[in-house]
Amino acid sequence: MRKGSDVIDKVVVTYDTGKKIVRIIDLIFDQKRNQLLGFLVAEKGLFRDAKVIPLEEVQAIGLDAIVVKSKASIVKAHRIPVIKEILHQDIVLRKKRILTTEGLDLGILVDLFFDEHSGLVEGYEVSSGVFADAYSGRSFVPAGEALKIGDDVAFVPPKTAQMMEEQVGGIRGAVQATGDRLQDSADTTNRRLDLLQNSFCVMIEGFVLMLVTRNN
Repeated sequence: MRKGSDVIDKVVVTYDTGKKIVRIIDLIFDQKRNQLLGFLVAEKGLFRDAKVIPLEEVQAIGLDAIVVKSKASIVKAHRIPVIKEILHQDIVLRKKRILTTEGLDLGILVDLFFDEHSGLVEGYEVSSGVFADAYSGRSFVPAGEALKIGDDVAFVPPKTAQMMEEQVGGIRGAVQATGDRLQDSADTTNRRLDLLQNSFCVMIEGFVLMLVTRNN
């Protein structure tokens, strides 16, 4: 599973020549199918078409670069109707506010996670603000939570709010994890003390028995 923001600005290298050709500008996302279709590498201008790399042309998404088959993997957007339509709609996913269908504000959508082979979007990262993120961490919303993306906001079912509340991260998670480790350490120490005490009692009993035997 890959994080969308980690792909942006990555260099694209061709497999046939090993040349660096472009960098990734943005992700092309089909919200209706919950699918990543490819990557934008050149924006549309007054006298030029946008250029894209369809996901099927990608051989690998690495830590430092994206490998494509050849320079021919870059195509003009109008050659792929579904991509052309998405770019024309100019749907901005990042920074979109998330609301439940009951009108509860859950934060801002800041990223998405996708399968690098199928392009299937696995879920979304939601920020509740700088201080909230620091305390409890950012939340993960699975793509299966019926996210409906509109012009200004994206809607999720009310149960998503409860699911996000149950996620633990940030300072809150660190404190809880530390508490769990301390508890585990205390339990381990108690078990060792009990074992030591039992061993000492056995040793004393053996010593007493030895003395009684000698006196007899």
